[in-house]
Amino acid sequence: MNSPVSHTSIHVRPYRQRDTASLAHLFTETVHAINANDYSPEQLAAWAPQPPDIGRWQERLNGLIVFVAEENDSEIVGFSTLNPSGYLDHLYIHKNFQRRGIATALYQRLEQEALSRALPRIFTEGSETARSFFENAGFRMIAPQTIEHRGISFTNYCMEKFLS
Repeated sequence: MNSPVSHTSIHVRPYRQRDTASLAHLFTETVHAINANDYSPEQLAAWAPQPPDIGRWQERLNGLIVFVAEENDSEIVGFSTLNPSGYLDHLYIHKNFQRRGIATALYQRLEQEALSRALPRIFTEGSETARSFFENAGFRMIAPQTIEHRGISFTNYCMEKFLS
């Protein structure tokens, strides 16, 4: 079930439980490196505490549809999650693998999965950093919102894409 991306050494596959620690570390490192242009150090620390809590990540991923992007069938370079109602919670690409089509490949795989489950839409709460990616993928902004993580406020964007 691997689907190649524009770079032939990247493949998207279903999540395995043994991926959990790698995904947690990828998320944390990516948030602190990539989202630093749009969020304060306090916001980053609340959003992605260091070190990540692997047990919490196991709970967080349980019951979600998760896809993993690997380079050369060994190094995890990105992941995405979708819950059964169509909520896209995570779409993160390793800080060293940005702008290579990996996010697009992961999103397309999630969309295929959503269509196969007859979901009418995919919706998300996109960060300032991810907003343009989602707009380019056909999402429309519903509204900006202020949310709170660990007592710190953030602005993100409620966005959705209706599937045909």
